[in-house]
Amino acid sequence: MASDLSRAPPTSTTAVHVLLGGTLYALALVWGGEWLFAQFTAREFTMGAEVGPRWTRTALAFAPFAGLALYAFCRRRALWSARVRLAWATGIVLSLLLWLWYFLDPLLNSGGGANIGLGLLMMASPLPIFLAMWLIARRPRA
Repeated sequence: MASDLSRAPPTSTTAVHVLLGGTLYALALVWGGEWLFAQFTAREFTMGAEVGPRWTRTALAFAPFAGLALYAFCRRRALWSARVRLAWATGIVLSLLLWLWYFLDPLLNSGGGANIGLGLLMMASPLPIFLAMWLIARRPRA
């Protein structure tokens, strides 16, 4: 039990690691994913009218990781332990699955048009992703 505490950095460092990793992940996921989608569909990746919505999607992808960083900072006992790393990895996997669905839906939807349900799900997705991360991070050690 003491070995886990002795190897872990201070709580503020943990929060910074979670924030930095979440920021890099959100930027790579949204901006890189949309650039790849543009390459596969022969569409333009421009900075025109899509910049505002793209930043909003980046914020939605980043929100669960900001919540985990806030939890790690406020709890003071939430160290960069296996629980926090597992929570971070769980957030990555869950959000990757949702964003993969978001990027593949226009390619697989032969009917065309916007998928309103998927849009609403994407807007609400930070909360269930954060809840899953929080439950894993706060789980007591076995």
